[in-house]
Amino acid sequence: MNNSAIKSDDISSKKFKGRMLLIGLVLVFALPAILAKTILSNNWYQSGVTNYGSLVDPAVTFESLDIDNPLFQKSWQMGLVLPEECLSRCVEKLHLLRQTHIALGKNKERILPVVYVAAELSVIPTIMEEFMVVPVSEDFLSHVGEGDYLVVDPLGQLVMSYPNEQEATLAAQSKGLLSDLRKLLKLSRVG
Repeated sequence: MNNSAIKSDDISSKKFKGRMLLIGLVLVFALPAILAKTILSNNWYQSGVTNYGSLVDPAVTFESLDIDNPLFQKSWQMGLVLPEECLSRCVEKLHLLRQTHIALGKNKERILPVVYVAAELSVIPTIMEEFMVVPVSEDFLSHVGEGDYLVVDPLGQLVMSYPNEQEATLAAQSKGLLSDLRKLLKLSRVG
């Protein structure tokens, strides 16, 4: 009788070990999925956005806004939406736009600095002679604000905008624009 008691204890011990192994395997494979679902459903995860500008959403093109695109299928555009009065802050932004273009290095042939103008300017800054001027409509300004930097692809789609910032952050905004342009040009198959 002693042998049968030992065998039943041995069998129940093996069953217990087998069950624990099964539970352990289920936990190893199911626990990451359960944790991921919990984290995502409770919005505890912040996605890793690496761009500094804001994507223009919904997608807008020069064609849909009825604007003539002089650089269609020629090059990327990085520009400044010029306000009605271009004061010292505006001139500083134009200077930073030119410096950003120079900082692109070997990629500067792929992108042109542009100034988007909605109204007739009474005083045109002398620095604007270095930029292509593209006249835009009021509908254009409903998608992008005056004083914003803007990136447009060679097909005329408005890609990213950089909202008008305080003077203290203009240099940081320019660095963000440069970083985003480098990524876009590296990944781009057009232009």
